[in-house]
Amino acid sequence: MEQQVLTSAKRKRGEHDTQVIYERLRREKAADYYTVLQSLVPTLFPKATRSKIIEETVRYIKHLEGKLDFLKQQQRVQPAQPLQLTQRNPTSTVHLAMSRDMALFSMSFTSRPGLLCRVLQVFETHFAGALTATIISASGISWITVTACEVGASVDRIKRDLMAI
Repeated sequence: MEQQVLTSAKRKRGEHDTQVIYERLRREKAADYYTVLQSLVPTLFPKATRSKIIEETVRYIKHLEGKLDFLKQQQRVQPAQPLQLTQRNPTSTVHLAMSRDMALFSMSFTSRPGLLCRVLQVFETHFAGALTATIISASGISWITVTACEVGASVDRIKRDLMAI
């Protein structure tokens, strides 16, 4: 009988130890999740409490949902009608097709050394990102196309400077 009591006491202690181990693992896992949340939310300080982590995470998710709704509304708005302009002078022609913040410049010039560098310098001067540029030269004429982004309000100045080349 005494041996049975000891065995059942050991069994209870063993069950208790197992529960303690599982609880410790659960707390470690929760701590890891709080650390991950804290690293994902930009407005949290390194020593934030758990309640602050949850509060800021909820606020940040609501902020992102609002941003997503705004972007979805912008997508529903009718796309801007493309703007197309052509300007000519005796030695060059500049065609411009523009939609939103993207622009395609198609130009023809009398061929001369350093022409492409001067064209690209115009875009750099006006902080317009040139995404692609191609040049074809034949029979004393050079055709250059440049696809640029972030041209914005400087499109008229870019066109004017290109015509001056």
